[in-house]
Amino acid sequence: MSRLSTSPSTSPVRSRLRTFPYAPLAFVLIMMIRLLSAGEKGLSWLGFSVLGVSGLWFAVDLTRWLFKWKYEKADTAENSQVVREEPESLVSLVFFLEEPRDVTEANLRQCVSHALQVDLNEDDEDSEFFVVQYSPPTADVTPIENFMVRIPQGVYSVMVSHRPYIANPSQFARDSIRDKRLRTAVERHQAWISVDLMDDEVEDNDVAYDTIGKLIGSMAGPDCLAIYCPEIQRCNEFEPSQIETLMSGSPLQIFDEPTFEPVIEVSDDDPRMAAAEKVARDRWPEFVEAFGKASIENSEKFIVKAEFTEGSNSEFMWVTVRKIIGEQIHGILTNDPHELVDVFRGAEVKFGLERLNDWIFPAVDGTPVGGFTLDILSEDL
Repeated sequence: MSRLSTSPSTSPVRSRLRTFPYAPLAFVLIMMIRLLSAGEKGLSWLGFSVLGVSGLWFAVDLTRWLFKWKYEKADTAENSQVVREEPESLVSLVFFLEEPRDVTEANLRQCVSHALQVDLNEDDEDSEFFVVQYSPPTADVTPIENFMVRIPQGVYSVMVSHRPYIANPSQFARDSIRDKRLRTAVERHQAWISVDLMDDEVEDNDVAYDTIGKLIGSMAGPDCLAIYCPEIQRCNEFEPSQIETLMSGSPLQIFDEPTFEPVIEVSDDDPRMAAAEKVARDRWPEFVEAFGKASIENSEKFIVKAEFTEGSNSEFMWVTVRKIIGEQIHGILTNDPHELVDVFRGAEVKFGLERLNDWIFPAVDGTPVGGFTLDILSEDL
């Protein structure tokens, strides 16, 4: 599983133009050089006038430049904005969104009522339970919409931001995430929405996550790219079947396994991968012999990895072998392609031995044989 670690980040602050007063300094230097080279003659009254004006010009502009530089430093410190402050024990789940989402008290109230079967009557001002938009003390420096949700399960905050969760998501993803699927999801996100525990009286985090999972699950949509848990610093791509897990009472199970098989980019000229692929092909007869002797039940455990291409795109994916005819391998694709569109998980495929990349099968004692490329890929995760 890929880890996603975040820390408070500052958003870019527009820099003011700070131009050192080179022009008046140049005039001063030129006139000083003329004065020194003139010897006893000195400068004419016009020369002294130019020197005096240039000196005054330089002094004034230098003073302005120094004040401007000092002001800019103070202004930058004052206006730098964290994307989001994360306390050490933040009990929260976050959706990374493809685009900003508009959230109102009314539609959030509907989500809460549907998810937790709580009666929230907006017309009852004396109601103990409610959804209300509010402005926290940091609202002047944090461009986030905040909603307080008070329900029988405690007090929670729903935060909606129209900016990325990470100040520079593309750079962060490139530097920190090896799995291409997850990296793409993090790079693409432009906004986020979270549900956080606000109530100190809820001491059991499992109970809090039960409620948070149901609340954020009710807000899932086609704009959700990934889901993130700040407390355990885990991130996974989001797909609709995960809503059931979010609603199950144990939403953190989403992070037990990757949503999809990780896609790791490997250089075409990586010598480690070339050596592992050569071993797989050299030992291919070993796989064929074992497959021929395997029972019908065990044959499901004979898998190979092969290259699939469409245009300039190429992916290596695993296939459950059904039959081997000469140098032709027939089987069922077990991966979800990342960029390819002509094949899909569960599709019947066939390919030649020249596209073979790796293979695995169980020995008599159950230990796996093969998997020559796996150690290399795990090093890169």
